[in-house]
Amino acid sequence: MMFARSFVLFSAVALCGCSLFEPKPPKPLVRHFPKARTEEAAAPKLVGIISMINTDGQFVLIESNQSAALDPGVALKCLRDGVETGILAVGKERRRPYVTADIVKGTPQRGDQVFE
Repeated sequence: MMFARSFVLFSAVALCGCSLFEPKPPKPLVRHFPKARTEEAAAPKLVGIISMINTDGQFVLIESNQSAALDPGVALKCLRDGVETGILAVGKERRRPYVTADIVKGTPQRGDQVFE
């Protein structure tokens, strides 16, 4: 009887031990797709307000608190009372809190809101 218990115990340990050395199944391939734009991401982000316009040089001065976040060449929209008044391209020159932007299209005016 003692021999039968020992044999069963040894068999159980041996069978469990053998399963530890089996190769693990491969992990499933995970693909990362770009996230769909939500309404928050699609909403325009306020950059600042036009504080000065130079019509001869075709540029504006934008008063903005996030001048470091704006890369040169980024397109911006000017809005007055919800109506688009112009399109701007961010320039290289900046001195806090002001950022320069070239007038690409339209006739923006002083006080217009600028959105990214």
